[in-house]
Amino acid sequence: MFKTITIATISILFLSNFAIAKVFQTKNKALELSFPNATEIEKRQIFLSTDQITEAEQLAKTRINSKLYIFYVAKKGEDEIGYAVIDTHKLRTSTETVLFVIEPNGKLKKAEILAFFEPQDYMQGGKWVNLFLDKDLTDSLVVGKDVPNITGATITSHSFAEATRKVLAIYDIAVKSSENYTKKD
Repeated sequence: MFKTITIATISILFLSNFAIAKVFQTKNKALELSFPNATEIEKRQIFLSTDQITEAEQLAKTRINSKLYIFYVAKKGEDEIGYAVIDTHKLRTSTETVLFVIEPNGKLKKAEILAFFEPQDYMQGGKWVNLFLDKDLTDSLVVGKDVPNITGATITSHSFAEATRKVLAIYDIAVKSSENYTKKD
């Protein structure tokens, strides 16, 4: 009897973790909505050198854990009208996936949570996320200084701020100069 109750309890706890996971939007739909005037969205791979990683880490004030990043370049005719990158980062025990849209001037135009795999109580709200809009790396984007902390979701707020600084730094270092691109069809 005890063994049956234990197995049932573990099963309920295990399955409840899946119930908190939520995907809000697909990559393709998010890109389409982010760039409604684009005639083309081109996928580009960015391979960061060791020097670029060091420079990005200094700018972002956080670690860069990968040498490869995928940027989506929105074009209207031949003009590049915006850039997007999807970042998945660890929170407490699981992850969050965010689409960051960056204007050609390096300012954050949009940040949209595509998936959140922690309890919804820990998820940052849209008003808080909007505090990052129209910001670039000249803004410190540090929780507790320029951006208020989210009570009860400290890890989430710090992770989101770090991810924002990271993608803005990578944009500044690697995307502004098109020679770093590798086109991916």
